[in-house]
Amino acid sequence: MTTYNEQEAMQSVAERFAKAAEELRLSGAQLFRDGIVTNDQVLSKIKNGWQKPTKKAIELFCQKYGVSAAWMYTGEGNMYLGRSKPFEQSAEKGDEILLYNTDFKKCLDSNGQPNSAVASTPTKFPPAGDIDLWCINGDKSLEPVIMQGDTIALKKVNTWKTYIPGDLICIVVTNEFKVLRKVSVTQADDQSITFIQMVDGKPVESKISKEIIVEIYHVVGHFRLD
Repeated sequence: MTTYNEQEAMQSVAERFAKAAEELRLSGAQLFRDGIVTNDQVLSKIKNGWQKPTKKAIELFCQKYGVSAAWMYTGEGNMYLGRSKPFEQSAEKGDEILLYNTDFKKCLDSNGQPNSAVASTPTKFPPAGDIDLWCINGDKSLEPVIMQGDTIALKKVNTWKTYIPGDLICIVVTNEFKVLRKVSVTQADDQSITFIQMVDGKPVESKISKEIIVEIYHVVGHFRLD
């Protein structure tokens, strides 16, 4: 039987769950899309004290977003694993990455390389692991997960011609266009790559032939300003 103290402890966990989601600017829809909660209303219910997160949701949340499970359950220590906050100004030297204050369609040339003609700034803001560059997203095809105007961290995928795992968000560069897409878990053939975009709020699959793809960049992280 659940005791009062256990109920009180789980209420505190729910409050920290909601706090972490707020700091990471995570919506209920995004938590649902990421498989953390069972529907897009769960976060709202947790924030209002009507529902508590399940242990599975807490575990997935911590793994997905780099949040400390110890902090989540006890409130002690650092909220984030190994850092003060994701996408926060870094005080350490040697972490500078080029930030292009423009859309990825302009900062990457037709060969899929960073465009030297576009102004960029070496910056320590914000760190997101092993990345090649930061730029701005001008695409609407994956809203509400990645919004137009979000700053995104890109890492070039070196093995895309032979294998790309599903459930990655990528920038696809061809000689004619550059698009933001999510890689489908199911790949129908070896000659093309199946991607997912959002059309009128619904996921739609499309194929791009490997023959016309120049480079693919994995979107390692993203954030938006208030």
